[in-house]
Amino acid sequence: MNNRVRTSIMIGTAFLMGFGLGGLSLHYASAQGMFGLSTSVSQLGSALVDMQKNVDDLQKNMGTIKQVKDQLTSLSPQGGGIPGADKLKKGSESLKDMIPKF
Repeated sequence: MNNRVRTSIMIGTAFLMGFGLGGLSLHYASAQGMFGLSTSVSQLGSALVDMQKNVDDLQKNMGTIKQVKDQLTSLSPQGGGIPGADKLKKGSESLKDMIPKF
């Protein structure tokens, strides 16, 4: 009878230790997955910040181009600007007329 009690206690102890260590390793694996996910999310966040900076720079450059375009259109033929610029405004056919024919 003593052997049976001892065996039961050892089996119960082994079961509880296995159950406890198994639960602990499951939480450890879950935590590793969460940290891996946070690394991916931080990489995604920094990529989005870089993309936003690029978009802001592009909008700034577009603003500069618009200002230059406005300045160039203010130099149009009314102010004695570029000769033949009025033909260019009318369409691409007048551009063909401006090219000398050989």
